[in-house]
Amino acid sequence: MSVSASVLSQNARVTVDMRNVALTTVLEELGKQSKCDFFYNYALMQTKGMVSVKAENRELGKVLEELLPGLGLAFTFDRNVVVIREKVDDEKPKSVRVKGYVFDKQKQSMPGVTVKVAGLTIGTSTNAQGWFALDLPMTSGTLEFTFIGFKKKTLDFTEKMAKDTLRVTMEEDVQELDETVVVAFGQQKKESVVSAITTVRPMDLKSSSSDLTTSFAGKIAGIVGWQTGGLPGALTEEEMNTKFYIRGITSFQTGANIDPLILIDGVESSKLDLARMAPEDIESFSVMKDAAATAMYGARGANGVILVTTKKGEEGSVYTSVRYEAVASMPTKKLDIVDPVTYMRMYNEALMARDPLATPRYSALDISRRQNKSFPSWAYPANDWMDILFKDYSINHRLGVNIRGGSKVMQYYASVNYVRDMGMLKTDRLNEFDVNIKNSTLSFRVNLNVNLHRNIKLLYNSQTNWDKYHGPKESVAQAYKMALEADPVRFAPTYPADMEHNWEHILFGAFSETGQENPYMQIHAGYLERNRYSTTNQLEYIHNLSSLVKGLELRARVALSQSGYYSMPFSTKPYFYRLQSFDEPTGVHKLFALNPSSGDRTIDLNADGKQAYMDTRLTYELRAYHTAAWGDHQTSLTAVLNAMESTSSAPEKYLEAVEHRNLGFSMRGTYGFKDRYFVEASFGYNGSERFAKKNKMGFFPAAGVAYVISSEPFMAGTANWLPFLKLRASYGKVGNDGIINTPRFVHLPEVVDSGMNSQQPGETSTKGWKVNNYANENIKWEIAEQVNVGLEAKLFKGIGEFTLDVYQEIRHNILSYRTVIPAHVGVESLQLDNIGKVRSRGLDFSGKIQHAFSPDLWIILNGTFTYNKATYMSLEEAFDTPEWQRKTGHEISQQVGFIDQGLFRDAAEVAAAPKQNGQYGPGDIRYRDVNNDGIIDIKDAVHIGFPETPRITYGFSGFINYKGWEFNFAFQGSGKRGFFINPRSISPFYSGNVLQAIADDHWTPGNMKNHPLWPRLSVQNIAYHNQEEGNYEASYSSPTAYKSTYFMRECSFLRCTALELAYNLPDTWKRKIRMQNVKVFVRANNPFIITNFKLWDVELGGNGFNYPIQKTYAIGLNFSF
Repeated sequence: MSVSASVLSQNARVTVDMRNVALTTVLEELGKQSKCDFFYNYALMQTKGMVSVKAENRELGKVLEELLPGLGLAFTFDRNVVVIREKVDDEKPKSVRVKGYVFDKQKQSMPGVTVKVAGLTIGTSTNAQGWFALDLPMTSGTLEFTFIGFKKKTLDFTEKMAKDTLRVTMEEDVQELDETVVVAFGQQKKESVVSAITTVRPMDLKSSSSDLTTSFAGKIAGIVGWQTGGLPGALTEEEMNTKFYIRGITSFQTGANIDPLILIDGVESSKLDLARMAPEDIESFSVMKDAAATAMYGARGANGVILVTTKKGEEGSVYTSVRYEAVASMPTKKLDIVDPVTYMRMYNEALMARDPLATPRYSALDISRRQNKSFPSWAYPANDWMDILFKDYSINHRLGVNIRGGSKVMQYYASVNYVRDMGMLKTDRLNEFDVNIKNSTLSFRVNLNVNLHRNIKLLYNSQTNWDKYHGPKESVAQAYKMALEADPVRFAPTYPADMEHNWEHILFGAFSETGQENPYMQIHAGYLERNRYSTTNQLEYIHNLSSLVKGLELRARVALSQSGYYSMPFSTKPYFYRLQSFDEPTGVHKLFALNPSSGDRTIDLNADGKQAYMDTRLTYELRAYHTAAWGDHQTSLTAVLNAMESTSSAPEKYLEAVEHRNLGFSMRGTYGFKDRYFVEASFGYNGSERFAKKNKMGFFPAAGVAYVISSEPFMAGTANWLPFLKLRASYGKVGNDGIINTPRFVHLPEVVDSGMNSQQPGETSTKGWKVNNYANENIKWEIAEQVNVGLEAKLFKGIGEFTLDVYQEIRHNILSYRTVIPAHVGVESLQLDNIGKVRSRGLDFSGKIQHAFSPDLWIILNGTFTYNKATYMSLEEAFDTPEWQRKTGHEISQQVGFIDQGLFRDAAEVAAAPKQNGQYGPGDIRYRDVNNDGIIDIKDAVHIGFPETPRITYGFSGFINYKGWEFNFAFQGSGKRGFFINPRSISPFYSGNVLQAIADDHWTPGNMKNHPLWPRLSVQNIAYHNQEEGNYEASYSSPTAYKSTYFMRECSFLRCTALELAYNLPDTWKRKIRMQNVKVFVRANNPFIITNFKLWDVELGGNGFNYPIQKTYAIGLNFSF
């Protein structure tokens, strides 16, 4: 830009040469040169976008005559005052229609190119033939043409061009030299990155779920994850319906931190805050997977890092986008329970199966009465508890609004997102309060960029989430479990009033004074109000010091994060009744009150159940960044000093009240030569308060190299089919200070109250103390040594591309208990030490294909594949542990249990088999005697099945654009993951009801299959007959859980996670309603799954009685202007 001035009147001559600048910038310069005062509406000027003007020694009036009318503006002079206003209708110029074709260098049509007026929101896209047409309310300006993999093209237009058909040629940028990737504390050109980083388009994470994390598995290479349920209203991380990890789990200590570090706009955030994010607010989403990528985070980088950057403001007119969805939600699969009559018949069968002389519990008359529909349903109950408690579906709502824009001085982005999730519980019309779940989430985000000076910027980011939950006092997941376990025929959910008990309150059915067996009562016995909020406010100062040292930039950031939670349970004391008599001829009945004196309709606050806490985190960061380039050389250097302090207002223990602190210094240096060879080294030096003085600080270095082979001269002949090929490798060490949850200070002794320690005859009881944890000043960080080799390629002019990473991690210093110390030494608890070691190996792959198969069909296909296997390398195990039970060499989370050999066929086989535990006989499970000692006991347990963490996670998705129609689909798969059905939880009659699958396939003298779904029926728990099945959950008295292969399953599946059909309104329609974009869509999430497991949704694993995973069907509207 060049400017000069000479004279002082309204006839002043001016010289200007400006391109793609705001109109106000031009007017300010003209005012300076002419010494005239300009009066205008600033907001009106901002709507005119970017302009270009060139004049040399011309009169001011002539310059304005050529510039302003084409923008729909008029002006008048009054001495040295220039007044600019909008033209009246008869003064407005005609709109200009700009049209043309867009081609590549090979003269091939380019569909899908974005054509936009610089500085305005007016734009369109080319069709399948590369054609575009724009009706513009101006006679001059600048068009911008953009497309992935091609350099941005600009073209000035004037009124004269309306007669012409433009032919625009775009230049390929197959190496995408200007494309940047978000890395630790900065950005890098994609080609120069030496580490394993996966970048995901935010729009690929869209779903109708209120939890963003449900979209990760199968869409992000390197993420291992699965859904654990579908309960609405998760206000704590423990309640979340997903688990996700970067490259699996490599730490086995209970309570150790195994979650990735999550940074939103550079500030550490919780999984819950990530789950609340709207994809529309995200600018970039990166997953950092190896040591070279995470070393600068030092002691927090061992589990990988997720970096999320939110959208920022842009100079230009206001752009507003609105999105609304109405969503129907329902279980992906309901548990199939037998009908009450079948239940009664099977109960009798179970009695007879164990004792042929037993008296049936239910007579033929009892059964026929349930089948006779002429009697009231409460007289002879035949309850379908799932239908009584739950609706078939719920209706939820999503609304999001965001605006973006700004001036040269300040740019802004703001959004508001509202989500309302409803549960599926039914509320009795007589109940005084609604018990169904209602969870509302309101999120606000404001990002401001302020240009204080041409070299100084101030960034302010603010994010607030607020959740309000109302639901039953009892856990809905527990209510769902109770509905599956409740007796279907013993009592009615409620009874009508009789002559004696004609009350206004609900008369709940039961057979005990507590009434706990009635799930309908449980959900109506009270309600729970919960609230959670979280807010993060950060201020960042950016100073470009290139005027002092070329390429130098300083940044300083301070961030304050707070989160709070409180819950208030309200409860009543329901009245329970049992049906005492029912006269069939007259229909008269009589009830017996089970708790006439303890019932109370008053709704009381249960103060003992009230919970409240508030956590605060303060973060400081100072960063220096320098870049330099000379000839074929490029270098960069980043230095970061950061500190973090957090506190909790409700610590569980005294030591938890002490602030959590972390201090770190990090550096990274990079060097590139000829955009072909790249070297990078980095380190993090961190301190944590968790360890003794000599181990407080840790040093975590990493290095990597990259080689862009396709830039070599000898690869010139492959440009058409292999335009980009890159090989990279890295090695480094990263740490984890979250080695255990409690004790917090592992180097200090912990002495606790042991209760009543002794009591002598005739003396009072005395309290005692015991050592809960012995001091060990040598305990330090977990260290993860990571090696990664990666290959990146683009194929056939960018039509295809892929990234493949192969890695190994050795995690050592894992905290574990020293189990070889004999009890007779006198220690009161096992000592903790850094003695565990795990090796993790795997690969992750991502690929993409995009192509125009025909003039009307544009397709993008994506695929990911992740494989991970983590095995114990060393840990301390008790001396008497059999060799076949030792964990070394086996996978983390692989289970130990008995090998079944099918079912006993007859008494002779029982007599000849090794001795088992329990009252077993023909039709019960038979186990292998591994050590051949003639007895089945815990020494016969071996490692069985696949680990609980899947070895294989994969997915594929596609986008098809046909004219104005869009079709999206996504699938996610999982393999080599094992789980065990807990037979105690599904034991017929003992746990309550009976699964239909058990009714269809259980052992009988007429069905003597070796492996039916269920062995011989019994009204007892299965552990009564096979005690080996009685220890599925570890406990303090039984620290090892033993299972069996009979109830082991492999949960491979392929789930369709998304199907979406959308229609974009044509440009002519959008112009009529003055909209830039209007899209109507329908979407299904989790509509179906392909798997061999049929009892419940296989992704739940062994927890089939949990609240089910949800499938959703949505209709929505997205428009912008």
